[in-house]
Amino acid sequence: MYQSIDDPQDDLDALERSDKHVYIWGLAILCAVLIAAIIYLSTLDTEAEPEGVDMVRAEQVTYRKAISEQRAAMRRARLQDFLTTHPESDYQPVVQAQLDVINLEEAAQWRDVNTAVFDAETSREDKLAALDNFEAKWGGALLGGRDDEIRELREDISQIKDVKKIPSRKLPDQKSPIPQSVPDTMLAGGPRPVAPPVIIRPAPPPPLEPVVQLNITQPTIRRNVTPRYPRKAMRREIEALVELKLNIDERGRVAMTELVDVRAERYQKDFVKAAERAAMRTRFNPKLINGRPTAATGIIKRYRFKLGE
Repeated sequence: MYQSIDDPQDDLDALERSDKHVYIWGLAILCAVLIAAIIYLSTLDTEAEPEGVDMVRAEQVTYRKAISEQRAAMRRARLQDFLTTHPESDYQPVVQAQLDVINLEEAAQWRDVNTAVFDAETSREDKLAALDNFEAKWGGALLGGRDDEIRELREDISQIKDVKKIPSRKLPDQKSPIPQSVPDTMLAGGPRPVAPPVIIRPAPPPPLEPVVQLNITQPTIRRNVTPRYPRKAMRREIEALVELKLNIDERGRVAMTELVDVRAERYQKDFVKAAERAAMRTRFNPKLINGRPTAATGIIKRYRFKLGE
């Protein structure tokens, strides 16, 4: 009968092989976990990156579409939509500057339309044409237009009656207290030259003290300035006659003007203002008393505003 005896060395070898297997399996599991973690993190990055890129691309596409619009009204509407859709975009300052330029242009053209509409010499058809052209170019309310203002302006035009011929507004002939023979370059109504006094010498002595003879020369015009015809009055063919009272200093300059009379159908203030400006710029030879320059008061100067002269 035989008895088997196990070799201790074989048991040691078996233990070493089992430890190696456990170690290898542990390393394999650890590598698998690391690989899975890397794949998961890379998946998160690849998923987040396209979303940000898509937002930037969408913003650029919207901006390019807005600035590529040919019509100013449509371009303004798209730029305003861009500001609302992308409030934190880097394009915000540029878009706002472009909107300011477009709005300034639109406001200038609207002023031109109002000027044409309220011009008395423009026909109703031309007024409506100017309004229709503006509406066609700048669109309606959906594009930020002026629907309410255009509607009110069109109603105002419908109430305006065309005037085929503007009535004559010439100043009717009126008799002036100043003779027509007196030219405009001469002063009218001023003090007349005083004749030298007659010296009476008594026959008996004692002799009287001699009377001082005064040699007085009234002011005369040295440089006459023609007043500028007011534009509104000239356009409507309105004439006028303005008479001023002048105070002239010893240098021959007009120190003060006072209105005596103005005759005009309209724009009296404009005619008086033009006459006063011309008077203040007119230069005179001052009043002389014994050759000495002296201030003069109450000198009347007349200005005629007559068409064709």
